[in-house]
Amino acid sequence: MLKKKILALLSTTLLLGACGGGTTEVAQEDGPWKWERKVEIICPWGTGGGADTTTRTFATALEKELGVPVVVNNRAGAGGISGIQFGAKQPADGYTYIMATPSPLLAQISGATAYDVYGTLNPLVQMVHDVNIFVTSAKSPYNNFQELMEYVNNNPGKIKAGVMTITGLDAACILGATKGKIEPVAYTEGSQLNADVIGGHVDIACVGPAEVAAMVASGDMKVLLSLTENKLTLPGYENVPSAKDLGLNTYFGPARGIFYIKGTPEKALESFENAAQKAIASDFFQNWAKQEGLNQRTGWLNREDFKSQWEADYNSLNQLFGNKQ
Repeated sequence: MLKKKILALLSTTLLLGACGGGTTEVAQEDGPWKWERKVEIICPWGTGGGADTTTRTFATALEKELGVPVVVNNRAGAGGISGIQFGAKQPADGYTYIMATPSPLLAQISGATAYDVYGTLNPLVQMVHDVNIFVTSAKSPYNNFQELMEYVNNNPGKIKAGVMTITGLDAACILGATKGKIEPVAYTEGSQLNADVIGGHVDIACVGPAEVAAMVASGDMKVLLSLTENKLTLPGYENVPSAKDLGLNTYFGPARGIFYIKGTPEKALESFENAAQKAIASDFFQNWAKQEGLNQRTGWLNREDFKSQWEADYNSLNQLFGNKQ
């Protein structure tokens, strides 16, 4: 039943979505790679969300290392699939890259899209690995996840959960942690989702800590659960139970990385990777990450480690949501 529910949700959504530093050099036999014009990063989601803000902050830090402008091109649609398709069609000349998370893999794995996300995206570097949490209104009748599920069991079908991407990891967290007993509902604007949670128009939401920090701090929202292996170290979250504390094998959180187009020159990839490592390690990016609560998991991964992590994500999502026939 859980697989059928997530497949139906994913299929419906996809159908609707369809309607100043120096140049980084790497020694090579025929000389280092020279960055001669702007670099473009395709972001498959709209402006203002976590994917967009992470990519733009990274781009600002990266261009100081590359010595050329780095621009972000938002190509939203179909849960990230449209932007990935667009990016894959660009020239593999070293000047175009794609930002993505494991969320689009879920559409492919569930069978909701025939597009080969896994075969198209080639991991280059991971920027951050965010976490997800469940929040509810301060006025809701439940104060923790156990009380929420007791309420759900006594009121079947009544509770709805707001998410930003029904094809993504936030919806997978809802369905996985609640064993399909709570239905995710898609929102297009985070501000509207937050307002509806506070107003009681939607019962809970699966979000990142940074997206609701002000509402939690003001007491308008309360945190029910972190979808993590360990308790969060963020101020005020010390007593929030983790998924592992409750025996829930649901740890999905958006790992945001940069991918390259097949055929991109190796020298460009090596130069980009070296520059990206410096950009992520910069005080500018690290201070931003800490401010956004993005320091709860290891962020930076080089090409080799990111490829291994990407393969692990693909396998684990396949195990949970793939076709088992």
